[in-house]
Amino acid sequence: MRLVTKISVIILLIIFSCRSEKISIQNISYLYDVSMQSYLPQCVAYHKNDSITAIYYTVKSESLMYVKELNSGKYTTNAILKLELYNTNDLKKQIDTAYTKIVDDDNQNLKELNGFIDIKTSGLENALLKITLYDINKHTSVDTYLNIYRQRDSRQHFLMLSSDSLPVYNNEASSNESFFIQTENKSIQKLWVRYYNRVFPIATPPYVESKISTFDFSPDSIFTVSVSNGKTDLLRFNQKGIYFFQTDTSSKYGYTVFRFDEDYPYITNVNQMMESIRYITEKKEYDEMWVQKDKKNAVDAFWLNIAGNEIRAKELIKKYYNRVQEANEYFPSFIEGWKTDKGLVYIVYGPPNVVYKSKNSEDWIYGEDRNMRSIRFTFFKMENPFTDNDYQLSRSNSYKDEWYNAVENWRR
Repeated sequence: MRLVTKISVIILLIIFSCRSEKISIQNISYLYDVSMQSYLPQCVAYHKNDSITAIYYTVKSESLMYVKELNSGKYTTNAILKLELYNTNDLKKQIDTAYTKIVDDDNQNLKELNGFIDIKTSGLENALLKITLYDINKHTSVDTYLNIYRQRDSRQHFLMLSSDSLPVYNNEASSNESFFIQTENKSIQKLWVRYYNRVFPIATPPYVESKISTFDFSPDSIFTVSVSNGKTDLLRFNQKGIYFFQTDTSSKYGYTVFRFDEDYPYITNVNQMMESIRYITEKKEYDEMWVQKDKKNAVDAFWLNIAGNEIRAKELIKKYYNRVQEANEYFPSFIEGWKTDKGLVYIVYGPPNVVYKSKNSEDWIYGEDRNMRSIRFTFFKMENPFTDNDYQLSRSNSYKDEWYNAVENWRR
């Protein structure tokens, strides 16, 4: 292992002596900024035992600066991944910290730099993990966040692994992808899988009050998969739906694998293109498109009609469906990201200028913070056994005029 230089030691002291700013007053809108995605580390938590949680991470080499070393002549990184664990009920109270150095001396090939860091989580039920990637060569840092859940049999007691045994960060699989499910309980011999084949409606406009529908947790089917030494055989699911893995069917907790459309999160067929333009169409207009035999022609005609010419139509198509794809990447819940409340707002309005996150909510601001003319959306976190990313928009009739203006901006 490479020795830490004196300069790095000084930087480490500075890093670890800095007091963290209160998380709920930090603007984290960069988390939904496309240009920032390659810089953000991907992370997933896995409880190894009752006291230690492993945080698996992937850092893209393209996000780091390589600097030539005087002694060896090699170009190397000099980065640190730091973990700070906070009590969810008191985000000023830091429970534990941990860090690792990320070193690479091959700047010729783009790659993913993988590893894990152990952190103590014993005695906790819920916590918030702040993950900071410091690039010392660039003098920059970026933060991301991960909720920690310690409830027995909850999702972080499982780990999804790819066919080459690397952690999967988004718990999604396509029909041609095989994967393992690993559990900390090495004594179990099988996992129960509840399968749900459901079709969910898309989000309604922000001014339309929507009732929270009760989810029917009666599965469409139940089957088991074998486990040996805490790990399943390679699995592959061909049918779309929700697959809920449990060690105990009497528990409400488990781990979920989602099978969305084949090329998810990408928009690759005409049905996906037509479904996702519902947000900027009138009901009659939308219904008439669906009854046409040539749906590709119907979609093309829609965009050409609102754009006025082919050049602008192509620009609108690229912009709109890029946002649909980004919504799928940022906001997947138990439904596709574009169908969620966050996806709805993101697609029509674009990335928010300001985002504040608290224990149970997120505030999105379009415009300047504390400006009365700015638009503010509040999303409340919903308890959901399948996902940690289920948020519902606080709707109000006061959004109606602004919503119509935003939709009209797409259509004029």
